[in-house]
Amino acid sequence: DMTDAYAPDQVIAHVTSLTAERLSHFERLRIVTPVTTPDGPRYRTLDIRRITLLCELTDDFEVNEDALVIIMSLLDQLHGAHSKLEQVMQAIGAEPSEIKLRLSRRLAGEDTDG
Repeated sequence: DMTDAYAPDQVIAHVTSLTAERLSHFERLRIVTPVTTPDGPRYRTLDIRRITLLCELTDDFEVNEDALVIIMSLLDQLHGAHSKLEQVMQAIGAEPSEIKLRLSRRLAGEDTDG
């Protein structure tokens, strides 16, 4: 989806406090990873959100780079856990209603089997 692919200069224009130096610094820290294309690096909407957050953390909260790396790692883990949870919910949704009922009771702590 090429509508979701922004060149570095587009990203820099979009994110107010972003500079080319800062962008390459985030990439060196491996907390922003552009997609490599024949036209050069491209950033997705998700990357722009990350970059915006990183700039805010750096400017507004004066978070140092070690903490930035940790924060982004935790966010990625949280995002991964959320995706897994959605997969579980979809799997439960595909089950027959009596299994759904049993699972919802168990999750609510009404499980009396043992």
